Amino acid sequence: MLKMVADELGRGRVYGMDIQGDALKSTSSLLDESVTLKEKELVKLFSICHSRMEEIVPENSPVRLVAFNLGYLPGGDKTITTVSETTQLALEAAKKILIPGGLISLVVYVGHPGGM
Repeated sequence: MLKMVADELGRGRVYGMDIQGDALKSTSSLLDESVTLKEKELVKLFSICHSRMEEIVPENSPVRLVAFNLGYLPGGDKTITTVSETTQLALEAAKKILIPGGLISLVVYVGHPGGM
């Protein structure tokens, strides 16, 4: 995703958030292995619920895409899952920060008791 939003001038940004520290560590390690240091500087990771995305995305940032990966962390604790209440709040927040014509992408894992 980073390669899609980062342009030659380094204007694109990726804001990642998760309530699980293991997910953030895994993402950071993957970035270390797969992108340049300059590209990694375009990524900001936050230990925060997705429903609070408005708190971390700078005001007036031109957000073109909000991508959700919902469910549970593969290989992680399956008792820690996405819940519909915070997802609904996150979708409302996404609508507020998206530019006109922006996109919302949802990937939903249903192979657990909390799956939709």
